[in-house]
Amino acid sequence: MRILRFALYALSAIVLLGLGALVFLLKSYPAVQLPESLKPGPAGSVRTLFLGTSSMAWTDGQSTWLVDGFFSRQPLSEVAFTRLNVDENQVGAVAAEMFKRLDMPSALSGIVVAHSHYDHSLDAPFLAKQYGARVVGSESTLQIAKGQDVPTTQIDAFTGSGRVKLGEFDIQLIQSAHAPTGFTGGFNTKPVFLPAHALQFKEGISFSFVVSHPGLGPGPFALIQPSAGYVEGQNKGIAVKHVFLGMGGLGKLSDVYIENYWREMVVATGAKHVYLIHWDDFTQPLMKQGEPLALKPMPKLLDDFPRSLELLKMFSERDGVTLHVLDAWQIVHF
Repeated sequence: MRILRFALYALSAIVLLGLGALVFLLKSYPAVQLPESLKPGPAGSVRTLFLGTSSMAWTDGQSTWLVDGFFSRQPLSEVAFTRLNVDENQVGAVAAEMFKRLDMPSALSGIVVAHSHYDHSLDAPFLAKQYGARVVGSESTLQIAKGQDVPTTQIDAFTGSGRVKLGEFDIQLIQSAHAPTGFTGGFNTKPVFLPAHALQFKEGISFSFVVSHPGLGPGPFALIQPSAGYVEGQNKGIAVKHVFLGMGGLGKLSDVYIENYWREMVVATGAKHVYLIHWDDFTQPLMKQGEPLALKPMPKLLDDFPRSLELLKMFSERDGVTLHVLDAWQIVHF
């Protein structure tokens, strides 16, 4: 009996040590030297405000639309051990600051959702109802919107590539791929009612977005790649000046993969300016006590941002491309 008790104590100690080590690794952030901060550009009417992960608010001074709009950013303990709901206070505070910084009325023409994981799709239906927006995404995203009682008249669901017009902006949805991590795949085939566990938000289709605006000429000017995945040849015939490049999980992938990703998204499109997005720890808030916060990179256990950043710096110098790491609340003018 004494031996059994000792064995149980020993096993408990091992489990506790393992959990402690896991928590330590998930709170261990890499030391990274970010490039010089993005300098303010000319005060053009077309601009985008970066809001962490792949969330961005785009405006031309007439209308505003969002990519994703994930503002809840629940702490890791909630993501791992509870079912998630929209943090309405945090979402409202971030949205208010967003409209203030863009100097725009509190209204949205649309929200395009990159894919249906919770860190892209959770808050979009709430924002759509609050600010009169259409929710644009895959049929998996449609089920998340249905679960939050968004009227079907406010939902545009695509089964593959497509196109949508939001104000004067034209957004082409290109069927792409999620970064090859352990969280890919699956479809939501019935409404996702809140609260729901993070794993209930299945990927669905991962989209890239090609953005055009008549004020910037007849062709597209920007490509948004929210996830660090790609389909070979997906950008054939597409030429843009600006690429917003998703980085989530990229640092854990091979050098060959990272270079191929760069070639598909940047070299193939002839881009001259690359802005890194989705590099941050999305369990950290965008605001605290009403004050905007800077971003932190993903913990070492989940990504190796310093490694992928160094590789992309090397590629950008080789290919004559400017490289920027966007921090939260930075505005890019076009």
